[in-house]
Amino acid sequence: MMCSHVSDLVVSLAGRDRDEILLVLREDESYLWVANGKTRRAEKPKRKKRRHTAFQAHCDARTRDKLLQTGRLTNSDIRKALSIWADENQNTDQGR
Repeated sequence: MMCSHVSDLVVSLAGRDRDEILLVLREDESYLWVANGKTRRAEKPKRKKRRHTAFQAHCDARTRDKLLQTGRLTNSDIRKALSIWADENQNTDQGR
């Protein structure tokens, strides 16, 4: 089981947002602050316990670099990162 860090994509395992893919904006020892750019916006990320999330994938390099350099992302950036992951994931599913 991989530990999630800033800029990783995680799936929520518990709560109202269960089964949603979210991007990690901040972290500390026991919590992740996550957003999806639509229902959970970058201005007010959801604080989730690490144990209530599971690592899904690393986000694209452009998004990761922007978040690590500036410390923030726009909601559009978050939606784009999730879309890129979804497109890549869909392509690998079709190849099976």
